[in-house]
Amino acid sequence: MKYYIVVFKNTLDAMNAEKKLKELNFIFRMMPTPTSITHSCGICVRIEEKEYVDNIIANNIISYKNIYQKENNNFTELS
Repeated sequence: MKYYIVVFKNTLDAMNAEKKLKELNFIFRMMPTPTSITHSCGICVRIEEKEYVDNIIANNIISYKNIYQKENNNFTELS
């Protein structure tokens, strides 16, 4: 199963992103950040739909550190 992980520099950025994504009616889930990705912030956003990720990248609607795609137990950095 393929999904996307948005990681943040700090918890404040994660909480602000949660608020903004809710306002925009994005479908997502807050979850602990996998330690294999980063140790900077313990909270990340999991998104199933690529269109949401494309929107985040294209329109810079939230402040994030990196976005990863997870597929077959591998993380690939998108941005």
